[in-house]
Amino acid sequence: MRSGSAMMRKQGMRATRMPTRCSTTVQKVRTTTARLGKTQGSRQSRGVSIAINNPLEKGVARQKTEDSRESPKLLTRVQELRLLSKLEEAGLLSAVEKAGITLSTIEELGLLTKAEDLGLISAAVNRNTPGLVTTAALALFAAGPAVVYFVPEDTTAQIALQAVVALVCVLGGSAALGAANLLSTLQAKTKSN
Repeated sequence: MRSGSAMMRKQGMRATRMPTRCSTTVQKVRTTTARLGKTQGSRQSRGVSIAINNPLEKGVARQKTEDSRESPKLLTRVQELRLLSKLEEAGLLSAVEKAGITLSTIEELGLLTKAEDLGLISAAVNRNTPGLVTTAALALFAAGPAVVYFVPEDTTAQIALQAVVALVCVLGGSAALGAANLLSTLQAKTKSN
């Protein structure tokens, strides 16, 4: 039996080694990087190394996780934005006081304790809350027209149901969108950070 190269010599052909796809690709990378001047090979290594920007080396990924773990300072942001002064100038605090709601009544009713038990205060400092509230607002904005479209208009009660559900969805969606905007504003980084 003759080998393939021996048969080729007998037939007058020159036996050459065909480059493989991998070696061709490696050669292209070597020539390209050599042309660009980015080769960083050493005496021990035979290959070509290319400098790759790794975000983990520069601390980018570490910085993102630290930012997401740090809880926002809501009271600092309320002070920076002067929200209580703006509420006072708008007359809302005096209107609430005339309605009989004061800090002592809030304390007597245990509203802050109930809000914490329901997870509302914890949700206010959670960075995912504004996105979730915005999603809920958009769902409400979609639900109102959907009810009007899918509920038939055969009776007066069904028409009234359409109007009430659409109104509740529009008001609820607007309130949720405003709350999401307020939360994202309060959770924004403080000036000192």
